[in-house]
Amino acid sequence: MSPDQAEKLIRSRIVVSPQKVTIAKAIVLDLAKGIVSSDELIAGVLRANAIVLPRPVVLHASVDSQAMAAAAGEALSWQLAAAEAIWSLIHSGLLFALTESRGDTATVDWTTVVPGSGGMSSGWRFEECLLPVPGRVRPAPSLGGVGDQFLSEPDLYLNSLGVDVMHPEVRSAFREAVKCFRSELFTAALAMLGKASEGAWLELGEALLKMVPAGDGDKFARQRRTLEDPMLGVFRKMEAVINIYENQETFAVVSKSAGIRVQELRSVIVWSDAVRDSRNTIHFGVEPATPNTYEKLAALLIGAGPNVRILYSIKASADALA
Repeated sequence: MSPDQAEKLIRSRIVVSPQKVTIAKAIVLDLAKGIVSSDELIAGVLRANAIVLPRPVVLHASVDSQAMAAAAGEALSWQLAAAEAIWSLIHSGLLFALTESRGDTATVDWTTVVPGSGGMSSGWRFEECLLPVPGRVRPAPSLGGVGDQFLSEPDLYLNSLGVDVMHPEVRSAFREAVKCFRSELFTAALAMLGKASEGAWLELGEALLKMVPAGDGDKFARQRRTLEDPMLGVFRKMEAVINIYENQETFAVVSKSAGIRVQELRSVIVWSDAVRDSRNTIHFGVEPATPNTYEKLAALLIGAGPNVRILYSIKASADALA
């Protein structure tokens, strides 16, 4: 592999996904227990993900140069993700910058020299990886030793749910719910949490129906109509999904694969219905069973984790078996 080919491969591997930034945020906030340098935080993100930047990338037929170049691109990606995470947490008010921003253009050394042979050495510069960060940062004083701050930051909250794949609308609704909660807009937060809950149930229902053999379509026609009717309420749609999943003649294989029984899925309705009841205050003259307070909404947001994981675990198994 020539230096030009290796450089091209490294640049193609420099990709910063939203998921990388989300993971980096959780790691950075966990490491920032006091005054700490941004370099330490970035190094901590790479260490937590077992990422090592090859120093140098060896370009020789006796080694796997392609793997080393790919590893360099991955390392630069995580460095950028960590820097973006630091700025995002500063913007969210969870971290504070203590010094001016600084940063250097990313460089990666390379060599064609291996033991017993000559060659040449040089390096590449990656201007696109320049993202200055404050020299030192500290956690917000209001955190005061409080451990988990996932209710304060949308990406940290989504990371805490532990669901890698969900519909963009569901993900967006969860993000909006956390933003509204942080601003003490509880009714707005509940409206978005209700949308996320409904979306998760509908995603599961759609995945289950895709598993139904062509000849058995009539068996679930009523439930399909319920799920597709925009005029019906979310409780009716949750019950439709339960009714589908209860048909273990068709879905026993899904239940076994996901390790989730019908009773466990039915328990999710308790949380979802509490969200629905609280959200109904958006209608004029409607009062919830209990007042929509900070504590209540925090409990519902925290409760989303185990319940949403049940829904998406079943969906993942149905998708895999469809």
